[in-house]
Amino acid sequence: IGVNALVFLGLLLLLEAGNQVLGVARPSYDVLFLQPDRVVGWKQVPNLHWTWARPDFSVRVDTNSLGFRDVPREIPKPQDVKRVALLGDSFIEAVQVPLSLTAGQILEHRLNSTLARGSTHLRQWEVLNFGISAFSVGQYLLTWEQYASQYRPDLVVALVSWVQMRRTTAKFEYGAFAATKGERLWVRPTFRIEDGALVREPARDFERFEEAQAKVMAGEFEGKRMHRRGRPLLTITSARLILDRLATLSSPLTSLSKLKSPLPQRAPRVNLAEVKAVNLEIICELGRQVENEGAKLVILDMTQYLSSDPDLSSELDALCTKKGFGYVPVYRDLLNANRKGVATRWAHDGHFNEAGNRILADALYQWIGESASGNRTAAAPLTGRHADS
Repeated sequence: IGVNALVFLGLLLLLEAGNQVLGVARPSYDVLFLQPDRVVGWKQVPNLHWTWARPDFSVRVDTNSLGFRDVPREIPKPQDVKRVALLGDSFIEAVQVPLSLTAGQILEHRLNSTLARGSTHLRQWEVLNFGISAFSVGQYLLTWEQYASQYRPDLVVALVSWVQMRRTTAKFEYGAFAATKGERLWVRPTFRIEDGALVREPARDFERFEEAQAKVMAGEFEGKRMHRRGRPLLTITSARLILDRLATLSSPLTSLSKLKSPLPQRAPRVNLAEVKAVNLEIICELGRQVENEGAKLVILDMTQYLSSDPDLSSELDALCTKKGFGYVPVYRDLLNANRKGVATRWAHDGHFNEAGNRILADALYQWIGESASGNRTAAAPLTGRHADS
């Protein structure tokens, strides 16, 4: 018994040593990379340099002066430059891969390597990334009005699925902010339809949102935006999990009473028909504003990739045809890749890996190429009121 105990103890020590070495080699971090923004709700902190680490990856992230994950951009558009503005959530933001492997940067490189080279008038393409974690379709419209429109893009691409559409009417954000965990704060600007008109609802608890994040930052983060997580002892953590599991089996009420934080609140039920109506109206409004600026709206449909709703894809396609918007059913390429055994998302994180970002860029590149060459008869030409200004 003594020998077996010593062997078992030795194995535990080796396992613990490996765990600690892994923690040093691939550290993980807690990061407050999002800050409140009164107009759009929140966005990344301007000029922030931080590391996003998960079991699948460790990535250095840098933001520009506006607080988007993109290279620095000049607001005045240079002559003979075409610009593409990407609106989206964390799938566009893409902090899970290096900047050069994000869909926006891949697309920019491909456009400049092929379409720009073959044109006598076009010198360069710029693909601007305006994606922010946990954004809704409604927040896309606000981002266009407040930030993206001043860069005078020629194409405005909006990534759409049920995920982003359901957020449009969801006032409370339950997962993106550690500062509001356990609190019911209205932090997202939302939209509704009243008497046939689109009504905007500013975030009611914006000041409380600011105070909550400032408190967290001044406390456990010691005035900084990022701090390195400690590596817990694996043996102790495992023992606690086992004991908690045993306690749950013997007395669920006793186990629940020992939780340090309150149970997460369930998001309220939503009327899916109302959600769809609001979002389709927002897309129309975004398209009108984009068209008024001499640009073209393109809907990047990921609906059936993140859920199984072919009806929504059909409605988006029909709306784009009716309004003259571009329509890219990228979900087909993503699902085809999955069927062939190609993983498009990280296993532990759930966001696009390098392959997912590349497929997104390829789908847009093909659509832009077909539109520029005139093969896509339903598409308007890639020229606008200020295309060469």
